[in-house]
Amino acid sequence: MRAPEGRLTAVATLFGEERNAPAETLRPAASLDCGDLAPGEGALLLVRNALDRLDRGDLLEIISSGTELERELPGWLRLHGHTLLAVLDGHSAKHFFVRRDLPGLHSKPPEPAVPEPAVPSARGLPGWLRGGASVVPAKAETYLGFVPRGAIAESGSPDYPFALNHREDVWADNLATLHEQAKGQQWDAARDIAWADLPRIAPDLESAVCQLMTFLAENEYAALYVPARFLPRINARYTEALLFLAGVINDEARHIEAFTRRALANGSELGYASALTERSLLGLLVEEDYFRSSFLLHVLGEGTFLDLLDFIGTHAPDAVTADIVRRARLDEGRHVAYGIAHVRACLETRPERSEELVAAAEHRATSLESADNTNGFVREALAVLAGGGSRPDQLRRGFQAVRGLDEEMHAYRVRRMEQMGLGRSMAEKISQIHTPNYM
Repeated sequence: MRAPEGRLTAVATLFGEERNAPAETLRPAASLDCGDLAPGEGALLLVRNALDRLDRGDLLEIISSGTELERELPGWLRLHGHTLLAVLDGHSAKHFFVRRDLPGLHSKPPEPAVPEPAVPSARGLPGWLRGGASVVPAKAETYLGFVPRGAIAESGSPDYPFALNHREDVWADNLATLHEQAKGQQWDAARDIAWADLPRIAPDLESAVCQLMTFLAENEYAALYVPARFLPRINARYTEALLFLAGVINDEARHIEAFTRRALANGSELGYASALTERSLLGLLVEEDYFRSSFLLHVLGEGTFLDLLDFIGTHAPDAVTADIVRRARLDEGRHVAYGIAHVRACLETRPERSEELVAAAEHRATSLESADNTNGFVREALAVLAGGGSRPDQLRRGFQAVRGLDEEMHAYRVRRMEQMGLGRSMAEKISQIHTPNYM
């Protein structure tokens, strides 16, 4: 396609309302040279695409040296609702002047933009999202489907079954920053862990590590499945949320591999999985509301998981195990940061939803009432690790450290919920009823 040049000077065949107008008054907005391409060889496709780029009322000049296009073009234009205004018979080609009578693809009003963030360096969109691609709608239309944000959508596209179609459903002001951090902190469980340096350690410590790695991997399956369930429900207008949550899923897949590899690396087997853990994780998986799910998983669950990883890393019996949980904790920190920011943003616009958070925590805890309220396998393994072994004196120190961990987890849960905007008493109440599953 080329830009039109000059005016028409030859006599043209004029049609309809333009029959009394001189040919030189026909000023096309764009010009398309099809050469001798036949309709079936792509000429009509080029014409359609050229017209789709124009606004209603614009003229397109079509230049063709072939005879087949001349025969088929008038009927094709009538079928698609465009008007052939004139045909200029040149020396070696004919010039067809067509008016677009339908709204152009880019004639739709732009989606409403989100106000500029207060702190662009911390909350701004990624630098590569510019122009129309940077406009985040407060309400997203489902008929745009998978059309990239900022692209021009042809009319007639089908509605998509997105359920999360409002910005507040999934948004957090730190999404772009967290996505950029995630890209810079990627690691590979096979390549970046110094498996060759893993030492042989005492059997009781190795057994404790294997039990904990089993538990960590079990929880990470839930942390992978939960965002994966919601991803297809999120409107594709919210690019940053989609990219971030896809990264979360990738993080959890990497953690599952790393934890499982560590459990098996010294020739041992995976440990025990308790019914309590399975019931607790099922409570996360079946939650259908994204606001409640984000709170349960990213704030309460992964927030508590952060403290558990820190404890394991502090008492790890070898550098390789410590490195694995350190890397995983960096990833989980991003997930928690998103959850806090997302829930806080929701509560700022709808503070009454705080009662839903209490209900969500209570509902999840209800499913555990018939089970033992602690995971005995995990607590014993934590005590062996913290005490440095399984002798009675070591276990005494270890269980004392685990009780200290319980207190720290409660304090940090309360602090995170206060950062979200909950009052102290509500935060205390939710923390007290949170599942003792460490997730």
